[in-house]
Amino acid sequence: MKFSKQWLQTYSKESLPETQILVDTVTLNAFEVEEVTSVHGEDIFDIKVLPNRAHDALGHRGMARDMSALTGTTFVDPHIYYQGDGDASVTPPGITIDDEKACTRFMSVRIDGVSVTPSPAWLRERLEAIGQKSINSIVDVTNFVQFSINKPMHAYDAVLIAGNVLRARNARKGETLTTLDDKELSLDEDTLVIADSEKPLGLAGIKGGKFSGISSITTSVILESANFNAALIRKTSQKYNTRTDASKRFENEISDTLVEEGLRLTISLICDMNPDAKVSVIIDNYPSPHVISPVSVSVMEINKVLGTSLSHDDVAHVFSSLLFTSTIQGDVFTVTAPQDRLDICIKEDLIEEVARIRGLATIPAVLPKLFHKGVPHKRMYYENKIKSILYEQGFSEVITYSFGDVGDVELVKGQARDKEKLRSTLGAGVLAAFQMNMLNAPLMNVSTIKMYEFGNVFTSESSPRRECTSSERRHFACALDDGKKKTIFTEEVDIVLSEIKRAIGITSLSYEVISMKPYVIEIDFDTLIESLPEPTSYESLTQNPLSSTYQTISLYPFITRDIAMWVPDSITWESISTLCDQVGNSLVRRVDLFDTFSKEIEGVKKISYAFRIVFQSFEKTLTDDEVNSMIEPYYEVLKSKGYEIR
Repeated sequence: MKFSKQWLQTYSKESLPETQILVDTVTLNAFEVEEVTSVHGEDIFDIKVLPNRAHDALGHRGMARDMSALTGTTFVDPHIYYQGDGDASVTPPGITIDDEKACTRFMSVRIDGVSVTPSPAWLRERLEAIGQKSINSIVDVTNFVQFSINKPMHAYDAVLIAGNVLRARNARKGETLTTLDDKELSLDEDTLVIADSEKPLGLAGIKGGKFSGISSITTSVILESANFNAALIRKTSQKYNTRTDASKRFENEISDTLVEEGLRLTISLICDMNPDAKVSVIIDNYPSPHVISPVSVSVMEINKVLGTSLSHDDVAHVFSSLLFTSTIQGDVFTVTAPQDRLDICIKEDLIEEVARIRGLATIPAVLPKLFHKGVPHKRMYYENKIKSILYEQGFSEVITYSFGDVGDVELVKGQARDKEKLRSTLGAGVLAAFQMNMLNAPLMNVSTIKMYEFGNVFTSESSPRRECTSSERRHFACALDDGKKKTIFTEEVDIVLSEIKRAIGITSLSYEVISMKPYVIEIDFDTLIESLPEPTSYESLTQNPLSSTYQTISLYPFITRDIAMWVPDSITWESISTLCDQVGNSLVRRVDLFDTFSKEIEGVKKISYAFRIVFQSFEKTLTDDEVNSMIEPYYEVLKSKGYEIR
């Protein structure tokens, strides 16, 4: 949001610091000043106000109050708030709230005898300095109040309000609204509107309607000052794709006290421009007044968190500079923040304020003293023991998606059509990962794929009251296979499970067979370790350091070619591998021997070597024709040595 330095200055008794000093101070301790520009010789700050401070700091008053605390200047409120009793000759508007959760407070007043004119120079310049267009004297006053004290206001032409009433209600089926910017909206029944006795007048908290807007012939106005449910305003703003300065404030939540302050300030400014205007009695509909709860914090707690040694006077000075009222009993401050500081809820909020105002740079950088050794996490402890065994047995860990298209628990909003449910088993993900790895086995030069996964699964359960609840449990699955039809790995898995039972100290282990080919089993890990003792210390996961190398993999598929040949029994595989290396094809990723046997042929003892060459490009997908031409040099170099290609 843009802030005018001259406007901010009106809230300070002393002169504010030079612009650069002010920018540095605010940026380091409160808000990020993104840009400083000049408009007609006036410095304008573009300050990023985050949602936690949007309750107060989106207005010049709230920002100035923070600046005064940071710079040591004295904060003053220059505004005059109307305190009149009202003129009995002016009929006040009737106001109604249908749902007090949607509209927490609603105030209104009628002012007769006004003239709609161009705004005075001071008002026009204030608004134009921060990029706002001057409309007329009445509308400009409501905008000035919004940017001054962070309270959006709305003014209606009283003559156009049917029944002289304003009502916060949901729209009715079939109702429409033309907004001030000529946008035609078809309203649904979940939309909160401000209406008169006949029709909607505007989207509550977002934008007014064109029908009841202020014009040059307006002589009586009805002012609306209300507060609305933040979540409701946000959803409505998104629904109709209408974001305004007002909706930005309401959707971040503001204090109900601003409803009265905004109304009284608006009345005062309008009456200043219209001395003969008559003001009705103010109507206030406040179903459930908000009660402010003080927050307590001790000086000891502040110093412990910040690592400081602040005195009671130091802390008291910070609270008073922020206009917090506080009492002290012993070491404990009981603090009440200004009512628009909705971010002050717990003692940590007060500690943060002390740190900010004292200056974050003044807090000494001291490493904390760490005395305690972490207590082992039971699940992690036994999980790591099992992982260590699996690693030694040649298994690799996989991590698959928790989301899928099969499961008991449905997501409210899935990531994709095939990821709208939470998995109830690890089996499907492990099987999919296994198939992918089996396809890439030649590239990895492995004959048997071994993998495992530890992951959470989600199931739904029905309670006696027929309420459906979901539970989350830890499971463990492992899979292995070589892709051949006749091989069975039950015995190998039993050996691995025996090692696991021995390592964690159990005698039996239950598991579910998910698939026989590939062989996949799944275990309820939480049930497995439920009766095991709590660990007291962690163990070393591996006895020897791992020696691993990492390299970039190609995104393109590989192609294999197999070569089998007879050679004299004196020829070793190493010499064959060296010949293949001499061909020097940069697209060859691996040359792996996969079969060998000896045989006497015509009285001569020979050896058969069968090996596989893997081709892969980092730039494109290779074709069969390209690979066929690449394999020819290998045939030629082998034949040149007198070897017989089978």
